[in-house]
Amino acid sequence: MSIDSYSVEINAQNFQSEVGEKSQQVPVLLEFYAEGAEQCAPTTALLQKLVVEYQGKFLLARVDIQQNQQLVQQLQVRALPSVKIIFQGQMAGDFEGPAEEQQLREALDQLTMSPMDRVRDQIDLLLEQGERGQAIQMLQQVMADEPANFGLHVELCDLLIMEGQVDDARKILEGLPADAEGIDKPKSRLEFIELAGDLGTLDEQRAKAEVDPADLQARFDYAIKLIVNDQVETGLEALLAILQVDKTWGEEKARLTMIKVFNMLGKGNELATSYRRKMFTYLH
Repeated sequence: MSIDSYSVEINAQNFQSEVGEKSQQVPVLLEFYAEGAEQCAPTTALLQKLVVEYQGKFLLARVDIQQNQQLVQQLQVRALPSVKIIFQGQMAGDFEGPAEEQQLREALDQLTMSPMDRVRDQIDLLLEQGERGQAIQMLQQVMADEPANFGLHVELCDLLIMEGQVDDARKILEGLPADAEGIDKPKSRLEFIELAGDLGTLDEQRAKAEVDPADLQARFDYAIKLIVNDQVETGLEALLAILQVDKTWGEEKARLTMIKVFNMLGKGNELATSYRRKMFTYLH
């Protein structure tokens, strides 16, 4: 969609309909600018980039201060450029002077984030702190309020598997729709556990891979053990090394396994994005 789909020029006559009313559904970002003012250009370019990127999650309402002195006074605009965020009829953000992209993104993300995204953010924070048990408890509490939210069930399955509670995770998975959002994540993790089931310890598999570097099966088995032991990046490196030696080995086992790892990491994961690019480079 174009900028015009999410952007509108504001005046006293349309302020209530375009800002007051529409802010009840989505945040409205008010940009105060002056035509031809050089100091406004960087902020205008940034906002136009963001409004296209966010695809309707917020609306851009532009106010030419030279034509709308009444609005400038009412909203107490003291600097140029100025950016104000209105959500549900209330001021939710106020930025005077040239806008910083990171600040705007943080403010917009807080307002446009879905409840599920908020839960995931909190879970990610707990996991970064090594509090997997607390993350599981938090999910279970949220699920009690939203029993039909399959996304929460999927996240819980994944954490239970990581905690070694595989049987409990399987029972939950059995009751979920096949197309539940993110279900490939725990399913892929379970597949890796099954693949690693008959293998030796991580140290044993490392030793086997080092004895004969030409033994691609041994190197593959070592990669699987690394992934199951939460050393995912090292496991991806091991799979990439197999691709470098033989792209088609084992009916493209290394490539297909890397894709399963990407599914397990989940959509938007930085590690998955990085190694997807590396895999593409090796393949082409």
